[in-house]
Amino acid sequence: MIIRNLASFGRSLLLVFLMAYGTTSMAQVSADAGKTLFRNYCASCHDKGMQKNMTGPALAGVQERWADYPESDLYAWIRNSQALIASGHPRATELWETYNGVIMTAYPNLTDDDIGSLLEYINGVANGTYGVKAGVVVVAEDEEEEEATSPWLYVGLLGLLAILALVLARVIGNLNVIATKKENPDAIVERKSILDILTSKGLIGFVLFAFVLLGGYTTVNNAVSLGRQQGYAPEQPIKFSHETHAGLNKIECQYCHDGARRSKHSVIPATNTCMNCHKAINYGSEYGTAEITKIYASVGYDPIKGKYIENYENMPEDSISMLYKDWIKKANAENDEELENATDEQLRRIADKQFEALKASLTNEVKNRDTWSNRMD
Repeated sequence: MIIRNLASFGRSLLLVFLMAYGTTSMAQVSADAGKTLFRNYCASCHDKGMQKNMTGPALAGVQERWADYPESDLYAWIRNSQALIASGHPRATELWETYNGVIMTAYPNLTDDDIGSLLEYINGVANGTYGVKAGVVVVAEDEEEEEATSPWLYVGLLGLLAILALVLARVIGNLNVIATKKENPDAIVERKSILDILTSKGLIGFVLFAFVLLGGYTTVNNAVSLGRQQGYAPEQPIKFSHETHAGLNKIECQYCHDGARRSKHSVIPATNTCMNCHKAINYGSEYGTAEITKIYASVGYDPIKGKYIENYENMPEDSISMLYKDWIKKANAENDEELENATDEQLRRIADKQFEALKASLTNEVKNRDTWSNRMD
C-alpha cells in the first residue's frame, strides 16, 4: 500500500513538473513573436527601421531612454500609456507633451513575455542583428513582369494547321478516288479542287462552330472581368503616394484598405484613417503642406491648435481660407529650408496658390451648396 501511494505521488509530482515545464517553454521571449506583435500593434505609427520619428517616436534605444525608471514602468507604458500619464509619471508626461497629445492605443492583453518579445525584435532591427538593418530603407520592388508570348506565334501555328488540314483533305480526296476506281474502273470521279474543299459544308460548319466557341469564351471572359480596372489611374484630389506610404514607410496595405480583408474591393480609406498619422506628421516629404492641408480641410482640423474645429460646417469660407493660409505660411517657413528667410509676400503667394488648389480638389461645382463642408466630395 505504501509503495502504491508513493508511486501515485511520484506520478502526480512528475505531471506537475511537466505542466510547469511546458508552460515555461511555451512562454518564452522571441524576436519572431515580437515581429508579429510589432506588425499587428505598432507598425502603423512607428518606423519599421526603428530609426525615424513618425506618429510615434523612433523605437531604437527605447529601453535606454527609460533606464532611469524601473522596467515595469516601460511595460506599463506599452500596455496603457494613458494610465501612466494620468498617474503623473515624468517620462510618460514628457512623451505626451512632445508628441502633441497623440494617444497611443492601449493593449492591456499584452503579457510580460509579449512585451519582452516586442523589445527583443525592436533591439534586433535597431542594431542590425534581425531583419532590416538599422538606417536601411527598404523600398518594395515591382515584380519582374513575365515576357509576353508574341501573338504572331499563335498566328503562325494557326496558319500551319490550316495548311496541314488542306493537305490532309487532298490526301483523303485522292484516296477516295483510288478506292472508287478500284471498285469500279469505269466510274468517272472528279477530284475536288482547293476551292471545293474550302466551300464544303463540313469546313463551313467547323468554322461556324469555332466562331461560336471563340465568341462564347470572349463573352464569359469579359463578363468575369466586369468591375475590375487594372491600371486605371485617374487624377486624385489628394496626391497620395503608395511608394512613400507602403514602400518607404512600409505601412501595411490593409491598415488603410481595411475593406480588402472582407471583399474583393480595397475601398477608399476614410479620412480619419489618414488623421491617425497626420495629426503628428503635418509636413509632407514631397509636397510639403500642399496635400496634407487638403486632409485637414476635408475634416475641419486646425493644425495650428491641434484640434478639430467646432461647427466647421457652418464656418464661412473667408474664415476657412484665413485659417489654412496662415497654417501654410507658418509650416513652410518652419520646415522648408529654402523658405526660411522668405518674405511675407513670398509666403502669401505660396499660401494663395495652395489654397486655390485645395479648394479645387475638395469642392464640386456641379453641386450648388452653400457651406464649405457640404460642397466637399
